[in-house]
Parts: sequence; C-alpha cells; structure tokens
Amino acid sequence: MKSLPKAGCLNQPASILPASTSLSCGSTIFIGLATLCSLPAHGLELGEGFDLAVLSANGIDPKVAHYFRSAARFREGVHVVGLRVNGNPLGLVEARFDYEGQLCFTSKLLEKAGLRVPSAVIRQGIAPDQACHDFVGEYPATIVRLSPGSDEVTLVVPTQSMRELEWGAGSASQGGMAALFNYDVQGFEDRFDSGSSRSVSAYTEAGFNLGNWIVRSRQFYISDNGKASSEHVNAYAQRDFPGLRSTFQVGQISSNSPVFGGLQLSGLQMFPDGQSRASGGSAVVVEGLARSASRVEVRQSGVLIHTTLVPEGPFSLSGFSLLNGTSDLDVNVIGTRGGGHSFRVPAASFGAGVPVVPGYFFSMGKVRGATLDDQEPPVVAMASGTWGLGRSSSLGFGLLSTEEYQAAGGTLSSVFFQRMTVGGRQNLSRDDLGNVSGVRSSISLSGPLSTRLEANLSATRQTRGYREVTEAGLSSGRDDLDARLKNQYTLGLSWADPFLGGFSISYSRSAQFDGQSAEHVFASWDREFSGTQVSLIADSRVGGSRPRKERNTRRDERNAPSETGLSLRLQVSIPFGGDRRVTSYASRRGDELEFGTAFSDRVNDYVNYEVGVAREQTSGDQSVQAWVNAVPRYAQVGLGMRRDSFSTNYTGQLQGGVVAHERGLTFSPYAVQDTFGIVSVGDVGSVKVATPQGPVWTDYWGQAVIAGLPAYLNSNVEVQTHSLPKRIDLKNGTKALTAGRGSFNTVDFEVVKVRRLLLEVRDEQGRPLPQGASVFGSGNAFLTSVVGEGMVFLSNLDEPQTLSVFLPDSTSCVLQLNPEPETDDDKLYETSSAVCRAQ
Repeated sequence: MKSLPKAGCLNQPASILPASTSLSCGSTIFIGLATLCSLPAHGLELGEGFDLAVLSANGIDPKVAHYFRSAARFREGVHVVGLRVNGNPLGLVEARFDYEGQLCFTSKLLEKAGLRVPSAVIRQGIAPDQACHDFVGEYPATIVRLSPGSDEVTLVVPTQSMRELEWGAGSASQGGMAALFNYDVQGFEDRFDSGSSRSVSAYTEAGFNLGNWIVRSRQFYISDNGKASSEHVNAYAQRDFPGLRSTFQVGQISSNSPVFGGLQLSGLQMFPDGQSRASGGSAVVVEGLARSASRVEVRQSGVLIHTTLVPEGPFSLSGFSLLNGTSDLDVNVIGTRGGGHSFRVPAASFGAGVPVVPGYFFSMGKVRGATLDDQEPPVVAMASGTWGLGRSSSLGFGLLSTEEYQAAGGTLSSVFFQRMTVGGRQNLSRDDLGNVSGVRSSISLSGPLSTRLEANLSATRQTRGYREVTEAGLSSGRDDLDARLKNQYTLGLSWADPFLGGFSISYSRSAQFDGQSAEHVFASWDREFSGTQVSLIADSRVGGSRPRKERNTRRDERNAPSETGLSLRLQVSIPFGGDRRVTSYASRRGDELEFGTAFSDRVNDYVNYEVGVAREQTSGDQSVQAWVNAVPRYAQVGLGMRRDSFSTNYTGQLQGGVVAHERGLTFSPYAVQDTFGIVSVGDVGSVKVATPQGPVWTDYWGQAVIAGLPAYLNSNVEVQTHSLPKRIDLKNGTKALTAGRGSFNTVDFEVVKVRRLLLEVRDEQGRPLPQGASVFGSGNAFLTSVVGEGMVFLSNLDEPQTLSVFLPDSTSCVLQLNPEPETDDDKLYETSSAVCRAQ
C-alpha cells in the first residue's frame, strides 16, 4: 500500500506564485497543488496571471489555470466557513458563493451574523432562503473579506445594519415539549467502635416544559440516623409574556418584590423578567471555612435553597438560585464528624449580585406555613414598581396589605462617578392587631475606591414596633420579638497588588433587642510565587442566637456543639506539571493544631482525585483521606473516605438530570434548567459537544442534553470534531440559536459518512497516469489532479461515479468507480486501484 502523499504547497516560498494565483487547499486534502509547488519561479509570468504555454509544458492542464485565473476564491456552491463580524467570531456557518466566488447574503447568513435583511434581492434562489439579498448595496460601507485558504469570511459592517436584541418571540425559538427530573443525593457515614452515624439528603426537581409554560416542583428529603423529614420548596407554573416584558407565576411561589422581604405564598405573581438574560443562578457568593468535611446548607426566608458537601478548608459557593433579593441568607455548616457553625449573609450586602430590573411587580396569595401563634395564614396582596431616573438611577415604591396588616416601602439606587453604587430601602409597617407600627431602614454602598481597592458596606436597622407579615398580632412581651434583629452592619474590602498579592476581608455584626449580638470575620490573603500559591485564611465568630422560629426549622440542633472562636489556616500549593498539585497546610482551631499534605490530579475530562494525610499535634492522632470526582458522561459522582485511629468516615454524592422527550430518555451530568434542549449528532455515540452549560457526550443513540440555554441571547452548540470517528464529517460543526424562555430546543447536526479514497490509476497499457492530469466530475466540476505515480485522492465518494481525466497531451480517458460496501468508520481513508480507459 502506498503512503498518502503530503501537500507541501503552503510551505513553499511566496515568490513561486504571483499574488493573483494563490490557491485554496482548505476544501480537500489534495487539489493538484503538488505539481504547481514543484515549478521553478521562472515558469510563470509574474503580475499578469498564468503563462498557459509554460503550464502545459510542465504537465498542468490549462483548464486548472483558467479556473483560478483571477485570484484565490471559493468554488461555486455552499461551503462551511468561519464567520467573523466586526471582529467577533460567530462560529461556523453554511455560506453560498456564486460562480465568481462572491459571497451571497442569504437570509440564514444574515440571521447568523445578526444583521438586518435588505428588501432588495440581487439573485433569486430555488427557495426563498437561498435568495441573495443586496446587503452591500443597502449598506455600502460594508467590507467583505474572503479567505478561501482558511475557509473564513470576515465582515465589517456599520452599526445601523445590526439587528437589535428581540425580547420574547421575534427570532427566539418557541414551544416544544419535554419532561425533566433533576437529582442531587448526598450522604455520609461515620463508623466508630461504639456504633455509627449516618445521614442522607436528597434534592429533587420534577417538571416539564410545554408551549413555553414551565412547570416545576422542588423538594428536599433528609434522613439523620433514621429520623427522616422532608421539605417542600415550591410547585408552580410559569410563562413569559413578551408583549408585557413580564413573567407570570402561579402555584406555591416565593415573592420577589424588590421592596419587601420574601414570602412563601400559595397564589400568583407577575414580575419583570430580570433573570432572562442570566445563564442560571445568581452572582451572590457565600464564602466560609469548613473545620472538617462538612455539609453546607443555605436557607432563605426559612426555605432550604442549596446544599452541598465540601472538604475541609475554605469553600466558596455560587451559582445557586435565590428566592428573592431582599431576604438574608442563613448558612449552616454541619461537620460530618459532629460540630458545626452558622453565619448570616445580609441581603443588604448582595449589591450588584441581584440587580433590580425596572418594571412592575404584583403578588397575591395565602402565606404558606403556620404562623407563630398557629393562626389562620393571612391572604397577602403586594404591588410595587421600579422606574429609571436618567441613565444611572432608579426609584421604587410598593404597598403590601392583609386584613389586619399594612406596609409601605421605597427603594432608591444610583451610580456615582460611573463606578460607585449607592442603594437604600425603607419600609413602614402597621399591625392593627398588636396596635404597633415601626420602621426598617437599610443602606448599601459598593464600588472601587481606587484602582486596587474595592469596598462594600451596608447597614440595617429596625425599631421594636416593626413587624413582618408573619409577626403580625404578636404581643410586645414575647421572647420571639426580643430575639429579633435590631441592627446589622457589614463591611467588605478587597485589595490587590502585583507584588504583595490579594487581600480581602468581610465583617458582619448583628444585634438583637434582647441584647445578644454576633460577629463574624472572614479574611484571606493569597500570593503566587513562580506558580506556587500561598494562602492564609482566618475565620472568626463570636456569640449569636436565633429566633425560635428559625431554630425549630434547623437540623443542626443535634448533640453537636456550635463552634465559635478563631480559626486560622496557612496553605501552600505547589504545581507539578499539568493539573497535578501538592498542597500542604497548617490549621489552628482553638487549642488544636493540625498539619496536613494532599496530592491532587486531574486524570482526564472525566476523573480527578485527591489523597492526603494529616496529623493533630496535641493528641498525636493521624489520619488519611482520599476523594475522587468523576463525570461518567451522564452523571456526576463524588466519593470520599477519611480514616483515623478512632473512626472511618465515608462520603458520597450523585447528581445529574434526566430528560424525557419524543425521541426517548436522555441523561445529563448537569441539572436541567428552565430553558433546555436536546442535541443529536446523527446516530453516532460518544461524541463530545460543547454547550453553554458545559461539555456533554452523546449516548448510544447519538443524543445528549443541553442542560441550560440563556433565554433571548445567542448561544453556540459546537461538536468537538476530534471526538468524531475518522470517517464521519459534519456539514456544520457549530450551530447558534436564540432560545425563548421556557422553550424546549432540538439541535440536529447532519452527519456525513465520508469515504476518502486513495487510488492508484493506470491506463489500459498498465502505465501510471502522468502527473498533472486534471480530474473532473459530473457537470465538468474540477475535483483534483493526478500526483506522482498515478495517485488520485478523492475526498468524498459515496456512490458509483464516472470521472473524466484530461491528460497533458490533450487526450482524455474515463475512470469508472464502483465503491465497495462501507468499511470501518474509524479508518481515515481507503486504498484501491483503477484503470482509466480511453474515450
């Protein structure tokens, strides 16, 4: 078998060919350039095109010279090219070119580029979507750069030619039907001489999308040593109304007014679509320090909204969805070996993490859950509006009412010096049953103080007579009211220096009417020294108590004491090539001093692991631990183990999602969001596809879940072509789509099983065809040229064909090809021999 010849044309000196004769090697592996690259420089007439006599003398068919007589150009027809508009790469697109190699502005191309469609048409197509629109005529400032050598089209267009983002219907996809089920199961078991301790928690979400309606039900299940409990978060139906630029919800909902604190209601609400342009979750970050392997629970308005397992050391949680932007977050860190602590993240410190969208908010329904006096839950109606004041300020006002309770509130935010954000909120309440009234006020400030220093601070105060809806009717002498928040202050600073490293600190203090207070300080410093990362983390908390209503809903009131005091951790992480690192630390908690070292590595896209040892200096206790995370394509799995002289601890986590659609069941390693879809790559399995949510792999049937799509924004889904079998090609490896919120989207990539064939062609006398002979297919379309020893390479042969070969001596012959049945998909090309018979 002969080896595949190399095309070295692109490596030849530029003086060999005139500028007007550069040829494209991007469409096929060979198009006869090997012969051209072997010509001496004097064999061409520079500056005026090809010298046909010289080309003929060197064995090159003049037909090839005629085809490329003017300049490098795309061949006539449809080609997959890279598209770039005003410097922004937009991925691959199918582009149509005419006989002269000029770009045709079809409606699909203009849609992909985000450009307006001109009314004038230059050339009608077979179908309306193939018509060539006169885009350059309508926008004459447009610059079109065609690069056939790199299969790229670059457009520079005026801004007035670009389409505005359409909210809702417009160009966004609509409708579709699919059901989903998300799961996140976590558990740990601690085995010791006198027994064992076991805990399991499971978060599940079930629902479906139908006709742009989103129906969801979310719940938690928890089992601590056989004592089981469950919490129902919500169950609702939701839909966007593009004409109103609003979202409607009905069912068990969480109010999200920017003026009032969040309430759990059974009712309905309408609000501006403030989350449609987010990829899911909020920008709020929760940071803390786990003294051992722990489970972290985040609650808002008494509802568990996020839980996860974290290893010993610092942790940072982000990307979880908030119920609203006005209620504090209560964070509970529960050690898998006992012990734990809690702290609060004030809503006033959210800042830009929860932006307020201008528009109108309305909610009405019955408060869910029993009140403190087991009274009948009240029916609440609340309405508010937010309006923009100029370019950098906004004002909001709202009213809330029940039969025996009324409240009013206002918000004001503004941006100074284009950098500093100031916000304030004030609420007034009147409780007719308790005959009391009060005020709650908060203010926040965030922004950079200099090029290296950023700060944010907030303050919240309320009077003794202020009541929330769930506190209405309580007498002033109750302990619950004395344990309520009186004031709360937060301060955050972050500073970065190229030489000294980065430093951040956050401080919060809260006080209650009964005189109790709590303080929490979290500080960190990190610096990189030639790839080695050095970090110092401090976590300190003093005091703290919670209202009875919150204590009763928490699960940390086991026999484990609450940890307070100062914790320090010095950590040094050294890289050892690739993703391998060795991390050593010294940790001090009270009188305990611990030293440890761990080695971590990422094996591939699917698996990473960590192993380590630790020693507690006071007791001399030693421990070993290991943790592995795996993404076996259709789920995420985490397993951990820690063993010391007293006990053995096991932890595990399994999470992912399942989508049921008309084509079957498809599993996802990620939780499925409000707007999602299915991608198929023919019937080819194990193909890697990049999606906005992360990489996924097709299953046995060639399908994978697009777990999340940003609503009303352009997003790309791209097949990683290196994961395709060698015989499989795609017409287009990237597709862009704009998904309407609540839609279910199907993205299909058309698979082409390409048969590449390397032929050794001889004439009827058994002699190899001469080098330079040109090969033409049906319709007299140029395919390639014969290279050394009669070798012809055909890039796509899927059916019997009759080819014409034009020889340098002006004769021709016919090559009849009848390919064998399909062979191995993972074979790059086949080899065969053939005879070219004279016409």
